[in-house]
Amino acid sequence: MDIQFRIDEREQGSFFIDQQGRQVAELDFEIKGKILNAYHTGVRPELEGQGVAGRLFDEMVKYARENEYKVIPSCSYILAKFRRRPDDFADLWYHSEDEPTGEACGIRPK
Repeated sequence: MDIQFRIDEREQGSFFIDQQGRQVAELDFEIKGKILNAYHTGVRPELEGQGVAGRLFDEMVKYARENEYKVIPSCSYILAKFRRRPDDFADLWYHSEDEPTGEACGIRPK
């Protein structure tokens, strides 16, 4: 399962995995200036529990660091990963007064 990458002229993009012509996992984001807003992570049920979302997350972190982006963790999954190990992501985590709740992708954190 190779992770692919795409970004359009509006600077909206995703890290994703296709299987047999069907997208089965994605981490979607948009970029404004030097800020990457990671707003959705999704994995199809047949791939849940196999570390796929973690691999997408790792690719996003690598990309953000390589391009010196700060990351807004609008997605509940991304926010949970940042909160579990804040020191590991201090260089990336964009903090603001209206801190994201992680509800952008429609899944409330546990």
